[in-house]
Amino acid sequence: MGFETEPNLAALAAGRPEAFAALFDQLGPGLLRFARTYLWREADAEDVVQDLFMVLFRDRKRFERVVDLNAYTFAVLRNLSRQRLAQRASELRRLEMARAHASAKCGGDGDDQADFDALHASLAKLPVEQREIIALKIDGDLTFAQIAQVLAISANTAASRYRYAVGKLRAELKSE
Repeated sequence: MGFETEPNLAALAAGRPEAFAALFDQLGPGLLRFARTYLWREADAEDVVQDLFMVLFRDRKRFERVVDLNAYTFAVLRNLSRQRLAQRASELRRLEMARAHASAKCGGDGDDQADFDALHASLAKLPVEQREIIALKIDGDLTFAQIAQVLAISANTAASRYRYAVGKLRAELKSE
C-alpha cells in the first residue's frame, strides 16, 4: 500500500512504517539540505534529521492536528537544529574550560602536550563503552546513527553514552 503523492497524516498518526518511509522519501533531501545549511556540519545534520524522525514517531499523535505537513516537519527540524547548536556551543565552552584547566594545572604555560596528557589521562578513566563513543564521534567524525551501526546499539544509546562521557570528563578535569 503506497502513497502516490504525499504521506497520509492518519497513517503517520497511526505509526505506520510505510507512511514514515513516504515522508522521508518526500522531504528527506530537503530536510538534510536545511540541516546542513543551518548547522554547517554534515555529521550534525545527519544526526538531527535522524532525531527528527524519532521525535515525529514518538509524538505521532500530533499528526492528527497537523494542517501543513511540510511546515510542521520543518518547524520540528528547526527546533531540533537550534537545540543542536546550543548543545554544540555548550560543548565548546566545556572543552575550552577543560583546556584552560589542564593548562593551568600544568604550570599555565599553555603547552599543548601537557593539555593532551591531562585529557588523555581523564579519557583513560572512562569506561570502555564511553571512551569508544568519544573516539568514534570526535576522532572518527561519525554520526550517532553510524556509531550505532558500528557498536550494534541504538542511536539513542550512543548519544546517551556520549553525553555521560562528556559529563564525566568535565567533572574529572574540574576535580584535578
